[in-house]
Amino acid sequence: MGAGDCGYVLYRARTEPSTFAIALDASPDALSDGAWRAKRMRITNAAFLVEGVERIPNELTGLADEVTVHFPWGSLLRGLIAVDERVLSPLATLLKPDGELRLLLSATPRDGYSGLTPDDLWALAGSYAEYGLELAEARVATRVDIVASRSSWAKRLGQRRPVVLARYSRCSSRSGLTSAGTASAAHLIHSTANRPS
Repeated sequence: MGAGDCGYVLYRARTEPSTFAIALDASPDALSDGAWRAKRMRITNAAFLVEGVERIPNELTGLADEVTVHFPWGSLLRGLIAVDERVLSPLATLLKPDGELRLLLSATPRDGYSGLTPDDLWALAGSYAEYGLELAEARVATRVDIVASRSSWAKRLGQRRPVVLARYSRCSSRSGLTSAGTASAAHLIHSTANRPS
C-alpha cells in the first residue's frame, strides 16, 4: 500500500516467481512507471491498482499474506499514527488470518509530528488490536531494513532520519468489521475509477 515507484513490488515479483504482488497507490503517475518497468522486465506476477487506502476494492478482502507500507506520507501516514478507521480497517481486511502488516514509518517534528518512536507504536497497540492487528514487533529500523524496502523515498529522506519498523499479525477473521462488529463505512466505499482492465 502506498507503493510509490513500485521498487519493492517489482523486486518481490522478480525474485519470488510464486508470489503475486499487487502495488496500490493513489498516484497514477508512480504506478504507471512501475507498470511500464514490469512490462519491460517481463514480470507477469504483479498488478498495479490506482486507488487510495480508503477505497480498496472488496475483491481484495482476505487476499494478502503480507501487506507492506513503506515510508507513507500524507493521509496514509496520518491515518496510521492517528489510528484512523478509514485507514486501518481497509488495511486489516486485505490480510488473511495470520497475515502480516509490516510498516516502515518516519515522522519528525519537521513533518508536523513530535517524532515517532517504537514506544509510540507500543502505546497504540490496543487501538490497532481493535482492527484485528496484534503488534508483534516495534523497533528502530536498521539500515538493512531500510535498504530491503527498495524505497527511493527512503533515499531522499537521508540516513540520519529516524525510522521505526513495526510488524502486526492479523489475529482476527472478522473481515471488514470494526471493534463494534459493524461494517466500516469507509470500507464499503467502492470506486470504479482507474480500474485495471
